[in-house]
Amino acid sequence: MSEEINVYNIAQKILNSLNQNNNIKCSEVFLDKKNYINIEIEENSIKNSKLATEMGISVRTIDTRGSLGFSFTNKIENKTIERIVKTAIKMMKSGTPDPDFKKLPDLCNSYPTVKGLYDDKIENLEIEDSSKYVNDLIKVCEKDDKAISQSAKFKSSCNETYIFNSNGIEVFGKDTICSISSNIIVKDKISNKTSFGFDWQSVRNIKDLDSERIALNALERAKQHLIRKNVKNMKVPIILTPIGTINVILSPIISAINAENFQYKRSFLVGKRGTKIGTDLLDIEDNALIEGAMGSSSFDDEGTPCNNKKIIEKGLFLQQGLLHNSYTAAKEGIECTGNAIRASYSSLPSIDATNFIFKSGNDSKDDIINDIKQGILFEYSGDSANISTGDFSGLILQGNLIEKGEIKHSLNNTMFGINLLELFQNISQVSKEYQIYGPYRAPYVRVDNVQIIGNKD
Repeated sequence: MSEEINVYNIAQKILNSLNQNNNIKCSEVFLDKKNYINIEIEENSIKNSKLATEMGISVRTIDTRGSLGFSFTNKIENKTIERIVKTAIKMMKSGTPDPDFKKLPDLCNSYPTVKGLYDDKIENLEIEDSSKYVNDLIKVCEKDDKAISQSAKFKSSCNETYIFNSNGIEVFGKDTICSISSNIIVKDKISNKTSFGFDWQSVRNIKDLDSERIALNALERAKQHLIRKNVKNMKVPIILTPIGTINVILSPIISAINAENFQYKRSFLVGKRGTKIGTDLLDIEDNALIEGAMGSSSFDDEGTPCNNKKIIEKGLFLQQGLLHNSYTAAKEGIECTGNAIRASYSSLPSIDATNFIFKSGNDSKDDIINDIKQGILFEYSGDSANISTGDFSGLILQGNLIEKGEIKHSLNNTMFGINLLELFQNISQVSKEYQIYGPYRAPYVRVDNVQIIGNKD
């Protein structure tokens, strides 16, 4: 970017200013810039479009007591920057001491190279160019007589990130993201019943974006769940679709292995490290080094190098299977895993996964479904697990009955209930097919003996 030289000068000036304060232990400057396009569809027509640039800088400083000061601005001007530095120092001095805050990341001499994270076509995209992808969504909905409405979003962004700290870190990264989502509502003209279906895609390279397929998938799912019937109470196998696997397995595990949740004992996996928590088919890793993947990066949002981390191997929750930022890693006395994440320059680093992968199995999804005499195809629940206990119960918003290997009608007023540790132990099949949704890679997963609560007399 044209301001690149200024960024380095500004950062150095800030750090030099902070270093003059003898009470300061370490400091950090974080700057990011986003050029983006947003297009929103409501009722199957474009309601809003925006092309904009956002840029901001933040200062984080910690004193010898571990007290934190943080301030930010979206105005890159000398007076404003001087003001946020003073504000950060003021907050630090009046803050609460934290003996667990040890340090910010140390200087690293080398970072991994990850290819495929930038596409100049996305950076140079105009709203007119984006209209093609949006029109593909609209046309799919217009052509189907059962489709009555669609809400959708298109977003592209080119992101530049700079991180500097008093330990010598100076890193810069540039990447692109393009994403599209579709939520279609269909209506049966005879019964007047309605249902919805959704799908989404996020890519690093514009050539990989397939808006028509996303809309068609959303439409197909909506139709699949249009005819809903009550079922009886039963304890049967469920087949988690890739979306179901994300909803029921991967998302809860990410929260459970968040080191902050773990250290505050807010995770159902506390005390389980080094023990077998699932069948041999439960194999999960967090890999930031996959070429062209959404969660990939050379470094995290504190400047720590990213890497590939095994979390659960053949059902064994590994001793090193937590995700850390610099704070939680230092608190445990280990190296940071490179999982610090920020929503933007205006937020402090939290913890999240990079590319979270449930490794594929050997069975085809069709064979897994064909083997079910009676069961449930589980797509989506609007509810979430209790991460402290692992209990997961809620409504199956999208799911179908399976009988004799055939997918039947959708479910009406049907709930499920299971503890996640029990669920992990009941995984009996994993498909070789998988789907990628943003930072997730998920297969179809069969889980036996799940309690289904129906509403049929």
